[in-house]
Amino acid sequence: MAKMPRWIQLSLLVLVLAGLVWLLRPGPVEVEVGVVERRDYFEAIEAQGRTRARNPYVITAPVAGRLLRPALDEGDSIEAGQIVAVIAPSPQDQRSSAYAEASLAAAEARLSSAEASLQETRSAYQRIERERQRREQLFSNGLSSEEEIELYRQMEAAELARVQSAEAAVAAARADIESTRALLLGTDSDSSEGRIEIRAPVAGTVYRVLESNERVVQAGTPLMETSNQDSLEVVIDLLTQEAVQVSAGDTVYLAGWGGDQTISAMVRQVEPQAFTKISALGVEEQRVNVIADLFQRPEELGAEYRVEAAIVTWQGQEVLTIPTSAIFQSPSGWYCYVVNEGRANLTPVTIGSRGREFTRVIAGVEEGDRVILYPSDLVADDVAVSLD
Repeated sequence: MAKMPRWIQLSLLVLVLAGLVWLLRPGPVEVEVGVVERRDYFEAIEAQGRTRARNPYVITAPVAGRLLRPALDEGDSIEAGQIVAVIAPSPQDQRSSAYAEASLAAAEARLSSAEASLQETRSAYQRIERERQRREQLFSNGLSSEEEIELYRQMEAAELARVQSAEAAVAAARADIESTRALLLGTDSDSSEGRIEIRAPVAGTVYRVLESNERVVQAGTPLMETSNQDSLEVVIDLLTQEAVQVSAGDTVYLAGWGGDQTISAMVRQVEPQAFTKISALGVEEQRVNVIADLFQRPEELGAEYRVEAAIVTWQGQEVLTIPTSAIFQSPSGWYCYVVNEGRANLTPVTIGSRGREFTRVIAGVEEGDRVILYPSDLVADDVAVSLD
């Protein structure tokens, strides 16, 4: 049998090796892609916050006496003027009568102060209302911007809330006067005619019943805590270096409170004094509270609920963005993988602010580029990829 020439043997060996290499070559890496596109975008400071009752009322005993067992429980709804507690006062003596008269004078002084504050807030509200109407007229003539109109509408809503708060304060002061006048009717505590009825200053909800049993209480003893028309505000504590970027009138978006709805709010105040707080890692931090007003309160949202807040510090339209999950950092800067003709191309990018879902792009990619999301260790420059 003739021996196969050596050159044929070598050729067959090369063909076999080439076939093995072709069979064992890695296949394309399956990847998920996103698109670089333009969208409305805003920069925001994200932090946790909580809701709390705005201007809550702590109802106290106006006189010393025997508190009858309250009929209200925590969570009950109340109306303005509703009886929330009853006290049977002790018989009056000369000293008690003098004390009652002084309390009445103080309550009347508080009413005068509350009415003056109400007049001031109404005047401020009317002024901002007129200014808003004037700005809308300018806007209709093309002499004002839509952002300016929205700002004055927000300011008008805030002033209206202050008027409502001042009206509630007047109502509370009047209720204090009525309660104090009842002190002058002191009789035997067993007499039903001498019982003093404590009424709710405003409508709302009973948050806490501080005295749930019948007992003798002293004047000024807290009996229960109620809300003011169930109106809520949001308290967000920020690091001081973040708080300096926030100002009154900034828009706030609230999520993570348990509902699907994203709630809009507006910063009313950045508190002037910071406080020290120990972080979960044991680091001492200087933080400051930011107070925001809700534009519309969902019925399911109550006081002391935890929320995830995003305070908008900058916003724009048609901003070039990239999915945040597509970018990663290396010692030389930020990069992403752009899919081009079925291959991953490592591309340096210059970015602006980063959000949870999208990041503002300054340079490096163009609108419409497809980028790999969550690139794994299998993805490298010029690697073949296939789309899910």
